[in-house]
Amino acid sequence: MFAVFFALLISSLPLLAAEKYENDTPWSYQRILRPVVPVVKDAAWPKDDIDRFILARLEKDNLHPIGDASRLKLIRRASFDLRGLPPTQEEVERFVKDAAADDVAFAKVVDALLQSERFGERWARHWLDVVRYADSVGRVWNAPFTYAWKYRDWVIDSLNADKAYNRFVAEQIAGDLLPATTVLQKRDQIVGTGMLALGSVNLQEGDYEQFVLDQVDDQIDVVSRAFMGLTLSCARCHDHKTEPVSQKDYYALAGIFYSSRTLPGQANRSDMNGSGYVDPEMLVDLPTKLDEAVGPPAKLPEGIHSMDDIRALGNPKTTIRYDVDPHFCMGVIEGEAKDCELAVGGDPHDRKTAPERGRLGMPALPPLPKVPAKSSGRLELAQWMTQPTHPLTSRVAVNRIWQHLFGEGIVRTVDDFGITGSDPTHPELLDHLAIRFVEGGWSVKKMIRAMMLSRTYRLASTGNPEHPDAGNKLRWRMNAKRLELEPLRDTLLQLAGKLTFDRPEGIQVVGTGGKGRHGLTRGLLSVEDGYRTIYLPVVRDNVPELFSTFDFPGPTQIKGQRDVTTVAPQALFFMNNPMVEELAGEISEKAGKDVKSVYRLVLGREPSIEEVRDAAELDLQTLVQALLGTAEFRYVF
Repeated sequence: MFAVFFALLISSLPLLAAEKYENDTPWSYQRILRPVVPVVKDAAWPKDDIDRFILARLEKDNLHPIGDASRLKLIRRASFDLRGLPPTQEEVERFVKDAAADDVAFAKVVDALLQSERFGERWARHWLDVVRYADSVGRVWNAPFTYAWKYRDWVIDSLNADKAYNRFVAEQIAGDLLPATTVLQKRDQIVGTGMLALGSVNLQEGDYEQFVLDQVDDQIDVVSRAFMGLTLSCARCHDHKTEPVSQKDYYALAGIFYSSRTLPGQANRSDMNGSGYVDPEMLVDLPTKLDEAVGPPAKLPEGIHSMDDIRALGNPKTTIRYDVDPHFCMGVIEGEAKDCELAVGGDPHDRKTAPERGRLGMPALPPLPKVPAKSSGRLELAQWMTQPTHPLTSRVAVNRIWQHLFGEGIVRTVDDFGITGSDPTHPELLDHLAIRFVEGGWSVKKMIRAMMLSRTYRLASTGNPEHPDAGNKLRWRMNAKRLELEPLRDTLLQLAGKLTFDRPEGIQVVGTGGKGRHGLTRGLLSVEDGYRTIYLPVVRDNVPELFSTFDFPGPTQIKGQRDVTTVAPQALFFMNNPMVEELAGEISEKAGKDVKSVYRLVLGREPSIEEVRDAAELDLQTLVQALLGTAEFRYVF
């Protein structure tokens, strides 16, 4: 049914030339219309229609793009963008010496990077920021999510497989309800619903109805902001102050999640027998047969699965790991189908008539399909959100991709496409990309490839600070981008020969989340361990200091674009952190006694004559540490 739905709707994709938009409708709610590709004066410059939209806007203000980046800078930029790691010296040499034309040579580089398994690890972290991924619930009782890692790995594998984005979205909303042809496919889809179960909720909330409404609100917030860039949760207590969303609309949407059962592996105190947290009965039992019902496990396996299991051992002082079962995951399944009564002022005990679930009164958006009486409506919500004619889903998606490659989105408020968000700098280009994305089968890799092979992506990042467009709003040059925590740490480990590309097995979190010395929830892996940073546990309210130093987002936040701060601890980390000192020593040993080898290894280039002369006064470990602290290492230009 889902595939047929898409097949019918794809034929209705707008193919008309641009028409005038309705003036009274916010731009992001308006239909996506195919814009006319502009004719530019400098017809030899563009490599793609992307470039024609960019150049036409520049020429309108009598501006011109800067020259292209060198091959040396370009391969470093591409490697960090797609793998989160620097290119090897062999990769650099092969690209720099490739006799093929720049277009052909760079296409080979991009294609190889997109096929790397490291791609999924790099781009999954972008998505995990958006869906507030963590390995514990946070708040008052910070109990671990024993199966969050399955969802994390699902995101990595989905991106590596280039799962169509519309399917990627649908599986996170209604993976348990989508058709599947194999048991493995069905299990995989159910794991995708883990996104809805990652919320930070108060497990000690004594009012169960309050707990459920808080959980539903979190699900509305993440679904609306991650996929549509809208802050629909603002209408929980009153009509939205800025968006065309009423409180009735909110509760029509809330009814969908109110009719679903969220199974994160934990239980709310007022909805449980006993005092167990990390409760297997609050997990999804994955099917072993294609027609098998999905729900909580019928029989619990032997082992340590909950707080009660640990208490039964007398709260031993030794660290005890939770046992994991391959047939369990966290996620969302169908619950009792019922509409959600409107809570006056958000009060769970002051209620008015429930609006029909799924019946949104937002005239600017297409209506949801009719929700069957005995269904939650999650399937219909997924169908509605991923239809090719939805004005927000594809726009938000391509804008997120653009932001990660160019440093800023065409809409700079990547999580807010509403009235309080930024207007697009290039609205026609945004619609061009959105239509191209859908017509390309919603392929993330295909869209990334098109953007990276454009002339716009390949521009140099240096430029005149007195340029009329000094803020680069019109994209006349490339933005320099500072490396985030993950590529910084992973690169340090890789240069020292200490990075492993293995995945840690099972949950890497211990503790019960409760109070007292036996209740602390903590990660088993530290920043010194050799795993890629994406595999290190993210424990809410207990994030490593290194993470916060380099602007890792708070794991309760929906954060499509990280903050970039410049503070003293960042410089001090490279100057005197014991981990950096140790790794610098190992990097210097790996490079040998040759200054040129140090430069090639750390910065990926040959040193100048002056740099070689100055380096003669330093021992190699000091030289390595000095280079690690430079902007050239910490930024991609």
